[in-house]
Amino acid sequence: MGFATNTDVPWTIPPDWTNGVQESLGWSTDILQASATAVTQHRSLRATPRRAFTFEVAARAQARRAADMLLAGHSGIWQLPIWPDVQWLGATLNGGVISIPCATAGYDFTAGGKALLYAGVDSWEIVSIDSVAPDHVVLTAATIAAYAPGSRLYPLRAARVRDDAQERLFNDNNSRRRLTFDLVESCDWPVLAGPTLYQGHLVLDVRPSEPTDPTSSYGRLAQTVDYGTSLPVVHDLPGLALRVQQSHWQLRGRAMHTWFRSMLYTLDGRRVPIWVPSFASDLQPVAAIAGSGAALSVEWAGYTQFGLGKPNRRDVRIELDDGSVFYRRVTNATIAGANETLTLDSALSASSIAPERVRQVSIMALSTLASDDVELDHATDADGLATATTGWQAVVPDV
Repeated sequence: MGFATNTDVPWTIPPDWTNGVQESLGWSTDILQASATAVTQHRSLRATPRRAFTFEVAARAQARRAADMLLAGHSGIWQLPIWPDVQWLGATLNGGVISIPCATAGYDFTAGGKALLYAGVDSWEIVSIDSVAPDHVVLTAATIAAYAPGSRLYPLRAARVRDDAQERLFNDNNSRRRLTFDLVESCDWPVLAGPTLYQGHLVLDVRPSEPTDPTSSYGRLAQTVDYGTSLPVVHDLPGLALRVQQSHWQLRGRAMHTWFRSMLYTLDGRRVPIWVPSFASDLQPVAAIAGSGAALSVEWAGYTQFGLGKPNRRDVRIELDDGSVFYRRVTNATIAGANETLTLDSALSASSIAPERVRQVSIMALSTLASDDVELDHATDADGLATATTGWQAVVPDV
């Protein structure tokens, strides 16, 4: 049987991973934008994001009956296992112990929180965590039962279930439900440690995996006056095109999951700007970059006429074939026949760099997340695969 206090009711029917587990994170950002300059001011309205999990339960026999009884009989706060953070006990865990050997880096264990020891639908135990160490969690009280190798350990979070958990009954003993749990406690997560900075702002220094073709577009702050008789009058006071783009991610392994979540918490929804490269070949080098030189000769692309000095057109990411990456600002540009010569604010290397060694020159735009809401689709636990999409909205740089 399960061991818990009267106020601790866990949801103990595991998800059917066929369609994954969807996790949503929702921040709230108040944004003020000047119509004449497009300059924005960003203010966070939540200390931590709202968080929810959606998953399907394919239950039969005892599990189906237990799921129905739980939903009918409990209407308060649930203790929800954080399904992507499951781990299996490698050895027998005896009863009466006050620590549980386990991995904790990248897991949602918190001092003062709870965890679930799980051996089956009717065989589990809720424990309270006193402190978290790198290779174990210390409990506030000793465990009651013993758990065999292969039993599961989950972090727990307090949550409420939404009312739309409709059951689809295949026969009198098998059913499927789709459940959404909204967490009702603050969920902190560490921000990025030692992030890459350029011009005083964060840089997106990890290339998206792009399982889906990325998209981008440009938007203007044009205002139209149209009385329906003559041609409409369009006012574009800022005179700026602000890039909108999407990045698609395949998060493989817990280290990548941890980095991505830390990045989201660092950005704090749409509050904190970050330099986002296009990760496309926006400029094509045609000549060697001289050692200790700051001149970059590229195939004509119209940069001198249309890009020089423009916000979010001045900063580039230069990647070499050995993986080296440089971030530079273009300070000048001139047309040189069929090419253009760009002057960078500093040299890349003390030695010459042949044009074929330059893998990509991408233009960077200072951007925020395009939405305060981000969804992670967990195909497996966080040691495996999850996918996510981040939209980016360019803002007017303050540097």
